[in-house]
Amino acid sequence: MLIYQNAVLKIHRLTLNELKTNCYIVQNGDQALLVDPTDRADVIADYLGQHRLALRYMITTHGHFDHVSGAAGVIERGLADVLYVHEQDFDEVKRAQSYSLMIVKKKMRAPPVAMFSAALLAFLRSWGLGLEHAGGHTKGSCYLYGLERDFLLTGDLALHHKLNITLFDGRENTAQFFRFIEQVKAGFAADAVILPGHGDRTTVGMELKHNKKWAYVQHKESHGH
Repeated sequence: MLIYQNAVLKIHRLTLNELKTNCYIVQNGDQALLVDPTDRADVIADYLGQHRLALRYMITTHGHFDHVSGAAGVIERGLADVLYVHEQDFDEVKRAQSYSLMIVKKKMRAPPVAMFSAALLAFLRSWGLGLEHAGGHTKGSCYLYGLERDFLLTGDLALHHKLNITLFDGRENTAQFFRFIEQVKAGFAADAVILPGHGDRTTVGMELKHNKKWAYVQHKESHGH
């Protein structure tokens, strides 16, 4: 479904797995960028076909299994050559198969991966998009944003506050997470749209006001742990 658009881009959301992880298709004319191929490559392919979109690149915000499970199938269908992921999350993608079996009892195939290339970053800029490495959630967590500062695709750096995610995963890096939140506060207006890893569309202002995990991170880092 179409969830956001500006003067140039349309962004579609698909929710395809048991964890209700968001998969996004960013559309510019008849071309598309796939962000977080969460599962069900068949559904992704059908959606691209129904909207007559040619896929240019496939990227993930981070390497957790619920954000990459559909990537191998997209590649097998000839729609993409590789999944682009920050190099610090290559190991996360390798571990994704084990976590998929453990958490949702489902086999998945690990896709071939590549680090973000100069060509990819140039392509994103030509669409009015930036890609920033943040860490925090995973070592390689990144977020995608409009250069006009009107929206962000955050992966799991932001989950809609109504999901009430309050616990901080011990593997996460609070200092990096705090820097990400500070970057968002400094760089985006309150009405900038957040398209999160899980949950509905929200805004920077709403998450700064209501997101309990963000509040926890800010309190911990501001008060010297």
